[in-house]
Order: sequence, then C-alpha cells, then structure tokens
Amino acid sequence: MYLPIINLLAQAPSTKSLDLITFTNQLLNGVGIVGVLLLTGLGLAITFGVMRIINLAHGEFIMLGAYTTFVMQSTFKMDLVLTIPFAFLSTAIIGAIIELTIIRRLYGRPLETLLATWGLSIVIQGVVKLIFSAQLKYVKAPRYISGNLNVFTSADGGSSITISYYRLFIVAIALGLLALTAYLLYGTALGRQIRAVTQNRDMAKCLGINTSFVDMVTFAYGCGLAGVAGAVLSSLKSVAPPMGQDYLVDAWMVVVTGGVDKLVGVLAGAFLIGESNAAIAFLLNDPAARVIVLAAVIILIRYRPEGLFTIQKRA
Repeated sequence: MYLPIINLLAQAPSTKSLDLITFTNQLLNGVGIVGVLLLTGLGLAITFGVMRIINLAHGEFIMLGAYTTFVMQSTFKMDLVLTIPFAFLSTAIIGAIIELTIIRRLYGRPLETLLATWGLSIVIQGVVKLIFSAQLKYVKAPRYISGNLNVFTSADGGSSITISYYRLFIVAIALGLLALTAYLLYGTALGRQIRAVTQNRDMAKCLGINTSFVDMVTFAYGCGLAGVAGAVLSSLKSVAPPMGQDYLVDAWMVVVTGGVDKLVGVLAGAFLIGESNAAIAFLLNDPAARVIVLAAVIILIRYRPEGLFTIQKRA
C-alpha cells in the first residue's frame, strides 16, 4: 500500500521529501479520525437512520460508556479492552429504559423528540456530576496498544512515517462493529423485523411482529454502540460530563453526509470528513479545516438532503 509513496520519498529532494512525509503522516492521522467518526456515528445511524429518532442525547451515551470504563478500571483494575462489553451493556440497558419511558411516547413527533432528548442530555450530565463530580477522570490505555507503528524512516533517520497503535485499534473496533451491525440487520431474523418496521410499521404489525419490542431493542443497540465508542475513546481525552458534546456534531455530520438508509453511507461519510479534515488542516490549519468541512456538509444537505448514499424509493 505504501510502496509508491516510499519510492517517491527516495527519489525526491530533502525538503519535498519532508513535506511529503509530513503530509503522509497527516493522512494517517486522518485514518485515526475516520475511526473515531465511524465509532461515534454508527450508533446514531441506528437511532436516526433506522428509527428516525433525533437523539440529541447521543453524546451523553458516549460519555456514560467512558464513565463505565473509568469505574471498571479504577474499581476492579480491569483492562480497557475488557471493559468494552460492560460499557455496551450498561448503556444499552439505560437506552432501553429511556425508550420505554420517554421515546416510545414521541414516535412520529420529531420536534418533541428533539426537545425531549436535549433535556435528557442535560439531566444525564447533571446526574453524572452528582455521582462523580465535575472533576476530570482519566483512563489508562493498555501497554500492548500504546506507542507507534513505524511505516517508513528516511535515509538520514531525521523523519519517519508513523501511526499510533491505539488509532489502529480504534479503526479495527469501528470496522468490527460496522460488520457486526450489518450482519444483525441483513443476516438475522431480528434484522429483517427491524427493516420491516422501518419500512411499514402497520403492515409489520399485521404480520405479527412485536413492533414495541423491536423499537426497544433497536434503540438500546444504538445506545450500546455509543457506549462502546465512549469506552474506546476514554483514554484519548479526559473523561468528563460534557465530553459527549464534543462528538455529537461530528456524529451528525457523518450520518447526514453518508445518508441514513445504508450503513456504507456511515463509512463513506466518516472517511470523507476525516480525511478531508486532515488534508485541509495540513494545507491551512485545524480551525479552517473545521469551518470548510462544516460548510461543505451544509451545502451537501442543501442540494442532496438524503445524503450521498440512500435507498431509491418509488413515489
């Protein structure tokens, strides 16, 4: 994969080689950003893409997953990787309870759902502050996925192309969850029921599908995916009650860019936004990259509101 780049580096002048090495490192950092975006956007793709629920509390489920990892690591000295199933279960259970008590009464009312989930995010943050305080918490990454993978080193040893093992771990987890979600939706009986309820709820009821149970399981699964994202991302930045809000906007950009009807759209949206942000940040700076990418997403929504990937429907 990197052979053409390595050959080019060997033939280029030193200054150009340095620029190309820096740019390649930036693109590899973009791969890590893609993994983060895919992780945070996948759960939202389920709750919004499948259920059409505008969940503004999605960031708080990411935060709850991070706090679950913190509790398991600080109390039981558990490895971060081993806390991932607990983060999924805890956030999925909380998501199921919220669906049963709040979301179920708001289907088909997007404005009320938006306001309810926004208020829910404030409540969750307040409860977490009461339990853990607002003080920053820290999660330690395992030693075996720390450090950097050296892809290429220049002849003089002054520069090299590297990528973090932990970012590769994030990408692997994100792709694994994407494959698992695709299998559950398209390879299982429950997945067929979920798609049936999504396409025609009344007909699904007539065919004997328990739509209430399907709604609860789908919402809980989407929240569980957000919890996994929080667990995996907990060692990248400090764990705090507002941390989920930092990922919420990016997750929404991924979902609306790729489209809400196909999982491949989530992957495409994450890749486009992540690598575009990395490339523009190299040419300009990080704030300018954020502004340009956000403006591009707004223009895309204006002229193609269904996203880049969507299922064609008959009128």
